[in-house]
Amino acid sequence: MPNVLRFFVFPAVLVSALISCAVPTDRPRLVLYVSIDQLRGDYFERYQSEFTGGFRRLVTAGVNFTNADLNYAASETGPGHATLGTGAYPATSGIVSNEWIDPRTRREVYCVEDSTAEPVEGYGGGFSARNLLVTGLGDWLKASSPKSKVFSLSPKDRGAILMGGKHPDGAFWYDRKAGRFVTSTYYTRRLPSYVRSLDVSEWIEKNVPPSWEKLMPESVYAKYGPDEMGGEAKWQDDSSFPHPFDQENIKEQIRTSPYVDVLLLDLAREVINAEELGQRDVTDLLCISLSGCDYVGHAFGPNSHEVLDYLLRIDQALGAFLDDVERRVGKDAVLVVMSADHAVQMLPEYAKTIGNERSRRIIFRRDLQPKIAALAAASRKELGLLESPVQQNAFLNYEAAARVGIDSVTLEQSVKRSLLTIDGIEDVYFRRDMTSRENVSSYLDKYQRSYYAPRGKDFYVRFCEDCLITSSPTGSTHGSPYRYDTHVAMVFWGAGLQSKTVTREVHTVDVAPTIAKLLGITYPSTVDGIPLPEVTN
Repeated sequence: MPNVLRFFVFPAVLVSALISCAVPTDRPRLVLYVSIDQLRGDYFERYQSEFTGGFRRLVTAGVNFTNADLNYAASETGPGHATLGTGAYPATSGIVSNEWIDPRTRREVYCVEDSTAEPVEGYGGGFSARNLLVTGLGDWLKASSPKSKVFSLSPKDRGAILMGGKHPDGAFWYDRKAGRFVTSTYYTRRLPSYVRSLDVSEWIEKNVPPSWEKLMPESVYAKYGPDEMGGEAKWQDDSSFPHPFDQENIKEQIRTSPYVDVLLLDLAREVINAEELGQRDVTDLLCISLSGCDYVGHAFGPNSHEVLDYLLRIDQALGAFLDDVERRVGKDAVLVVMSADHAVQMLPEYAKTIGNERSRRIIFRRDLQPKIAALAAASRKELGLLESPVQQNAFLNYEAAARVGIDSVTLEQSVKRSLLTIDGIEDVYFRRDMTSRENVSSYLDKYQRSYYAPRGKDFYVRFCEDCLITSSPTGSTHGSPYRYDTHVAMVFWGAGLQSKTVTREVHTVDVAPTIAKLLGITYPSTVDGIPLPEVTN
């Protein structure tokens, strides 16, 4: 009778429920959906011989996709986690960047901001999934199986929120000032006791040593290059190990270390135990986004000893975590899916030492902004405008052009000609390019998958490949459509899957529908990806 009643109120939910009833009962009871922020696709191959724990276990015994790619241009944390969580490109999910400018108000919008989401028990607040335009894997699971539970955890608010979908049972992230996990009233009005207990357990004092030192002998790291290289950020006085923690700032400082993710895995243990995830007669979903790799990679670059040590420590921590989960849930009852939101560019200073002479660091404010301003002034004079044709944050002054009889195409052509004379700029795409299917290049195609008009700029600049566009004289970043930013790891392990290596190109947008098909649940038409047959067949 309940299903009959739901037919009249929620027909889509009933369809999902009916389909799920036909699923074999041996499907996994717990899905661990793990994103390692900034996990490049080449890390597993490069450091394969050094891994002995969780990474080795997943890669050698799972389905390892070595050619996984974002397939869109917005290689940032927000879009990356939204794509993993929803199976939708940024153009569909609406999460087009970590921040975007509202074209109507010209106000900057943070991807998970929500002024109506209040703090819980004095902490957190301000964030939710309100800006996410589509549902996610967790929502599909709960529609199919109302008793299933969905939780999402990350040191980053956007990592936890965007992987968890619209309405998980809980989403928790790390407050670097308070040194505790928080949430908002969008999810709950009372913090679970296990989160509260971990928050007051003095975890940092008990588990973080006075300094971050190398886990393995020096000979392990020396094989991959020097400890200190040009372009690395300084940790106090230098960029080489050891890295002493400043006790006054340690709550924030642990983010740029492996320890923030070891802490997160302890929270994951608490959630599994207290919520009995995977220990009931339904399938539960736990999304875990580990952020330390991103912070370390930004500071020291992907070829650093710091990134290697992070990976070695998380390899061991994940191995111990998986052992604990299997003991509690059951050896054959767990499905682990691991991927990443984006990758990262090599430090230009390091790239040149290994022969990539075209790699360079471009400081935007110093090297590009003055040239753009000068060309905008020249274009204004050329067109006979009283105001600059280029406004702040990549918007164009179409109104000023129209007042002197210049149409939008002429204005855009003039701006494009000017921008393309600047060293470092390869191409310029306008709104009309984003919505047209004519003359679509491989790069324009990636920008189109990242474009949602109500949150889009008037034009987008593609900078030169191997050019690190940054505001800092040290460290690395991401955000380009190039492979060093878009090639990520992807592994499926457990639930009866057989070991195999897949070399064909696949995309992160495929992960969520693949998990859904494995679980026998339906997903909506907003999904852009397709199930991967190497996993589902």
